[in-house]
Amino acid sequence: MKAHSNFTLFQRLSNGVMLLILILSGVIAFMLSNYHDNSPAPQTLIALSLVCMLLLIALLVVVNTAFTQLRKQTAGDHDTDRLTGFMYRQIFNQVFEQALLDARRTLEPLSLIMIDIDHFKLINEEHGHLTGDSLLTLLSKSIQSLLRASDITCRWDGNQFLVVLKDCPEKDACRLAGNILKKIREQQGPLNGKAINVTASIGVAQMLSTDNSQALIARAETGLYSARDNGRDTFAIGYDWILIDYYCEPIFEF
Repeated sequence: MKAHSNFTLFQRLSNGVMLLILILSGVIAFMLSNYHDNSPAPQTLIALSLVCMLLLIALLVVVNTAFTQLRKQTAGDHDTDRLTGFMYRQIFNQVFEQALLDARRTLEPLSLIMIDIDHFKLINEEHGHLTGDSLLTLLSKSIQSLLRASDITCRWDGNQFLVVLKDCPEKDACRLAGNILKKIREQQGPLNGKAINVTASIGVAQMLSTDNSQALIARAETGLYSARDNGRDTFAIGYDWILIDYYCEPIFEF
């Protein structure tokens, strides 16, 4: 919003300068058309006209560059969630599909982790939605600090995140999940002056050759349900629904 306001001011100033240049060019053109002996030399007027034209071209280039930068910034703002900086679900779906295609083409492993903040609804009810928003911002930064530049993050639901891990086998994804849980536990303490204990549950799944995006997400979700059913504050590897028993094994700790 601030960038947009600054650009609006810049746009008004540039429009004013262009108007002055056009007026000056018009005056010069009028003087040339009515030239007589007491007027400035035609060469001087032509030089002034050329200067005005160059200034106008330069200003148009600057304005066009500013427009391009604003468009890119605005597009980025629309792609990411304000609280977490993670992709919106709609944008993520497109990027995720491309990541799956790339993994099939390169034959590199690809894993997905689904993170759910435990009892987040209760946190909102007890401490207020502003505190809940602050917590989401804090935790998303903590998660992002453990990721690589190539990893893709998404705010999947209100308190759920997805992370796509390119060139990452299941074992490494599980290790990352354990580190994320540890990092989240470290955030326990006062937030906005309120004592909050926060944990998370995580589901892990590696892409199979037959997977589409829905199948891989569904398998990560079964892992998340496994972690919840086993007491939360842990992670589990997801399997196809038909293979999940009531106890939702296995649970892995590193």
